[in-house]
Amino acid sequence: MSRITGVIVALATTAAVLTGSTADAGTSAAAPPTAQLPRQITGGVELTLADGDLFRVWADDDYRTVWGKRYDAATRTWGGRQEVLRRKNLFCGDVDARTANGAVALVAECDRNGYAEDQAPTASRALWSADAVTWSSYELEGEAYEEPGISPDGSRAVWPEYEGYVTLGPEGFTRWALETPGQEYTATTTITDTGQVSYLYGRGLGGSCGLIALTRTGDAAPTRQLITFDGACSDSSFANVDSDTTWFGDVSEPSQVTVIARADASSPWAVTAVAPASAPGLVDDGRGLSRDFVTAPGLPLIALAGGRGGVVRAQLYDRRTQTWGPPAEVLDPPGRCRWGDNWRAEPLAVVAASLTCGGRGLVLTTRDGVSWHSLRAGRHPVGLSPDGQYVAVPGRSRTYVISPEAGVVALPRGVEGRCDVVVPDGPDGAVLLTARGRNRGWPTVLQHSSADGWSTLSRTRLPVFTPACRKARSSNYELPYRFDVVSRWKGYAVRILERDGSWTVRRSRT
Repeated sequence: MSRITGVIVALATTAAVLTGSTADAGTSAAAPPTAQLPRQITGGVELTLADGDLFRVWADDDYRTVWGKRYDAATRTWGGRQEVLRRKNLFCGDVDARTANGAVALVAECDRNGYAEDQAPTASRALWSADAVTWSSYELEGEAYEEPGISPDGSRAVWPEYEGYVTLGPEGFTRWALETPGQEYTATTTITDTGQVSYLYGRGLGGSCGLIALTRTGDAAPTRQLITFDGACSDSSFANVDSDTTWFGDVSEPSQVTVIARADASSPWAVTAVAPASAPGLVDDGRGLSRDFVTAPGLPLIALAGGRGGVVRAQLYDRRTQTWGPPAEVLDPPGRCRWGDNWRAEPLAVVAASLTCGGRGLVLTTRDGVSWHSLRAGRHPVGLSPDGQYVAVPGRSRTYVISPEAGVVALPRGVEGRCDVVVPDGPDGAVLLTARGRNRGWPTVLQHSSADGWSTLSRTRLPVFTPACRKARSSNYELPYRFDVVSRWKGYAVRILERDGSWTVRRSRT
């Protein structure tokens, strides 16, 4: 992104600095970083290979082909896409994968003669490659669609099936039967360099709940372990990280992840980190704002919730002790608060929690979990940079940019037009899509922050409809990020993008 400098102004009353508890502010985020898992993309995942290259693998929009392409970290260029899987009458809708030592194991979720998003696939394929170029493939039985496991040296892989699994090793693909009595919930499998497999699944235990871990090499009788903890029988999923670590819960929410691990292949599986939402010390007095959790790289997990008198309080999670610190007041709001739109396709690099308090829009942010800023926001949606590094908060008299490196920067002039939207341009600049002339509020001009406010970059070719534009909404729950600009029955979606140092607008129908 370009770095066109804006003006830093005093935050005064619209951005009050609020101080919370110092309870172990130096602790890191509560759950292991999600970078250890593949990054989700449309139809598949992006993996970081052992040499630092990236590998993307995904199912095509028409479901007929699974594609892969590689990013060369040394030259900073993407190669062309290559066919990973295509079979007659095979339709694949999603892909998951794991990598180790340059090798890749993946599962392509497929059906015969068509693909239904709302039904479990029954013709999925297990695939493995030593170099992400040449692939071996094997058809899985039944409703098999959970993520594969891969050994640390990359030479072996495993795919779970119902009451069994498929392995890949020097001998090729092999199907193994395994009794999993009482299995009711999702499963995952891991495999070591020597071929030891662990099959973990959830089951009901009368009035209690637990996870079962069955471990064996070859067709030997498995050892059986029972692992009990709060939430073991919730409608949650596994996600294996490596041959000795798996997560259970909603992996997109650090507060909900229980870590189940072992020291090595000869050690028992056990809960090594409870889900923070179930950890001791979390206060809930049922007053005002319902609890939500926020975090960012380098910060502890933070619980925000209402307290006595309508205040908003924060608690910091100590990952070492797996306990919550005492609550501290971070906002005394102008009226009753409710959460704003905080749904995002991917985690942000900063804390930016949207609220509406007493009819006013606010965004709470912090760089350390201790000192907080309350940014006065208008009725316009928050804007995000495509990489989630920067957040633009459009206020009535100021536009704020939140970044990891600069914290909060306040730019002169706010956002006024009914359908105006703004995105950040680095840590100290912003780009505004706004209206000019007799266009009944439909945006037609791109402007940039400057010392005097907004300066025009270029005109756009966006359509102008009748009746007038009514509002703009953010659409951050999927990639790519965009805004929906609408009237009563007409509108379109827009993305504000930087290409080769210049800003432009891309449009599609809502």
